[in-house]
Amino acid sequence: MKTIVESAIKLSDFGLCVDDLLNLDERTVVVTKWNWEYSQAHAFQRAALVLVQETPNLRILICCNHPEVLTNGRGLQKPRKGEVLDLLEFKIQDHPHLPYPFFQIERGGGLTFHHPGQFIFYPVVKLNPKSLSLSHMIDQIFDISIDVLKSWGIHGLNHENKLLGLWHNDRKVASMGIAIEKLTTFHGMALNLQENAEMIFALKKLNPCGLTAETYTAVEKLVDLPPNFLNLFQEQFLQRIRYEWK
Repeated sequence: MKTIVESAIKLSDFGLCVDDLLNLDERTVVVTKWNWEYSQAHAFQRAALVLVQETPNLRILICCNHPEVLTNGRGLQKPRKGEVLDLLEFKIQDHPHLPYPFFQIERGGGLTFHHPGQFIFYPVVKLNPKSLSLSHMIDQIFDISIDVLKSWGIHGLNHENKLLGLWHNDRKVASMGIAIEKLTTFHGMALNLQENAEMIFALKKLNPCGLTAETYTAVEKLVDLPPNFLNLFQEQFLQRIRYEWK
């Protein structure tokens, strides 16, 4: 499958090379790129989306992070019947001088932030109502993240909050925003491994995902990060993905 991606997509157009690709199994290609410029990563997702839509059994899993950047989705989470969600809407016209580059994108959700201390997972995957529905995929991504972080010594993580995300008590550790075109997903999860204090300070007036900036926390606030934590999390995360997404 790696050779299919190499032949169909000119990797250098997206700041990639062959060494950034890995066959996880007979149908899954992993793309890894740390500190990837957001515009290049987004453009690659679009190219990968078309390739997965056109290629039977191909899945492309992107593991990356980005220099400091803000992205805004199609709109904040809508409350279920009888629910009240006290969320603060971000309006770009109210913030003409943003502190970081800004991209309006296709995923669900509101304003969110990215930085090099995150592990970001973009699954470009064909959904199947019988084997991998959207809700099942989201639950598995969170459950696998919880399982890895539990092995690092973190307990009490959950994704049962009425607000989508990975939570530790009342603090948000990871955000999730998915887009779907022709039953194929892109965009995904941003897990805060390290805190970016400068970015959190700048976000105090912007309310990412409709929440106060102080709502967010990072794994390093809950446990000492192991050496080479980004690559280690990716390795342990993908081991579980390979087992669950056969």
